[in-house]
Amino acid sequence: MDMEAGKTLTNEEVIRELLELLKKNAMKEQANDVFEICSYVDGLEKKIDSMTEELTNMQNQIKEMQEDTLVNNAKKALSEAQERLNVRCERIKSQVLEVKAQVKSTAKCIVDEAKAKGRAALYRVSEFLGIKKRLLDIRENVRGAIKTTDTDIAKTALLAKGFREAGQTAANAFRTFADKPEVDYSQKEQKHPLTKAVLTPMKAVRKLLVSMELHLDASIDKLDNLAMNVQIDKEKRVENTKSEKQNVPDRAEAEPERVNAEIVYTPMVAEAHEYQYNADAFEARGGADVKVGTAEKVSKVREDKAR
Repeated sequence: MDMEAGKTLTNEEVIRELLELLKKNAMKEQANDVFEICSYVDGLEKKIDSMTEELTNMQNQIKEMQEDTLVNNAKKALSEAQERLNVRCERIKSQVLEVKAQVKSTAKCIVDEAKAKGRAALYRVSEFLGIKKRLLDIRENVRGAIKTTDTDIAKTALLAKGFREAGQTAANAFRTFADKPEVDYSQKEQKHPLTKAVLTPMKAVRKLLVSMELHLDASIDKLDNLAMNVQIDKEKRVENTKSEKQNVPDRAEAEPERVNAEIVYTPMVAEAHEYQYNADAFEARGGADVKVGTAEKVSKVREDKAR
C-alpha cells in the first residue's frame, strides 16, 4: 500500500498511455491539462509528506523539553496542538489518495474504451471533472488547517514570550540579590526553546498548507479548463463534419462538368464553301490541262497532213 501510495500519477502506466492516445489524436491541449492535473495531485502528496516530517520533528522536540512544572503544563497544550495538526494532515492525505485512485480508475476506463471505439471515447477525459468535488473538500480542509495553525502559532508565540520574559525577570532578580547590575534584555535577541521546538515546525507546516491551497486552486482551474477544451474540440469536429458534408454534393456536381469538359472537342472541319473552292480549283486546273492537250494534238495532225 505504501509503495502504491508513493508512486506518482505521472509515472503510472495508464496515465502515460492516456496522454499518448490524446497526443496521437490531435488533442494536445487536453493531454497537457491531464498531465498538469496529475502533477498537481502528486505535488499535494509530496507536501503532505513534508508536513508529516515537520510534525514528527515537533513532537520529538516537545518530548525533549526540560522537565519542570511550567514547562510540563505547556508541553501538554503543545502536544494537543501538534496532535490536532497531525489529525488534519492524515485526513488530507487520505483524501488525496482517494483522488489518485479516482484519477487512475477514470483514466483506465477512457483508455480501454478509446482502444475499442476510437477518438470519440477520448472526450471522456472531461470526466476528470468528477474529482473536483473531492479537491474542493480537500481545499476546505486545508483552509481550516491554516486557521487552526495560525491560532496555535499565535498562542505558542505568546507562551514562548511569557517563558522568556519570566526567565529574564528571574535572572535579573538573582543579579539584584547578588548586587549585580540587571541586564537589559530588550537589546538582545533571546529565543526560548519553545521557538525551536514548536514555533519553527508550526510555521513550516503553515507554509506547506498555504502552498497546498495554491496547488488546489490551480488544479481546480485546470479541471475547468480541461472540460472547456473538450467542449471546444467537440464543436470544431461538428463544424468540420458539417462543412465536409456540404462540400461533397458540390464536388459531385462539379465532377461531371469537369469530365465533359475533358471529352468535348472541336472537330477541325472546313466549311462547305472551302471544300467547293478547292474542287473548283482542281476542276479548273484539270480543264486547262485538257485544253492544252487537245490543241497540241490538232497542231500535230496539221503538220502531218502538210507533209
